[in-house]
Amino acid sequence: MAPAPSVVKAPTSRDIADLNPASLLIDKKKKASLPDSTVAQLKAVEKKIKERNAPFFATYDSIYKWTVPLNTSGVAAPSSGAKPGFTGASDNNLTAVGNSSAEQTKMQASMRDLRAMMADYRERRKTDVADVLAVIPDAQKKAATDLLTSQDGDLDKLLNPRP
Repeated sequence: MAPAPSVVKAPTSRDIADLNPASLLIDKKKKASLPDSTVAQLKAVEKKIKERNAPFFATYDSIYKWTVPLNTSGVAAPSSGAKPGFTGASDNNLTAVGNSSAEQTKMQASMRDLRAMMADYRERRKTDVADVLAVIPDAQKKAATDLLTSQDGDLDKLLNPRP
C-alpha cells in the first residue's frame, strides 16, 4: 500500500504580503547602509505597494477560503490522512469526508485560481521591486539588490512548496 501523497498548504495572502520589498529594505536599512532620507522614501513606496496590491489580496483571500475542505462540523477533514491544501501538481488530493462532489469541484477550481494568482503576483512583484530600486542611491543598489534577491528566493519557496 503506497503512502498518501504529501500535501502542502497554499500560502495565505498575509504570507505573501509580508514579502513586500520596501518593508524588507526598511527592516534591513543598516545592512544595506540606507540613509534616513531613503528610508523615508521607502516608507512612501511601501504604502504605495500595499495600496496597489490591496485589491489583489482581497481577491486572493476570497478564493483562498474555498480551498480549505470542511466536513459537516466545519473542521478541515483531509482524505487519506493527508493535510488539505496546495499540492502544486494535482487537485485530486482536495477531497474531504462529508464534502459533496460539487464542493470538491469548487475547491479544485479555487486552487487552480490561486495558482494563477500566485503566478500573477510574481509579475506584480517586478513592478514593486522596480519602484523600490528607483529610490535606492546607486552606492547602495548592490546591497539592496542582494537582499531583494534573497527575498525572491523566499517567495519562490512560499509559492512553490515542496512536500
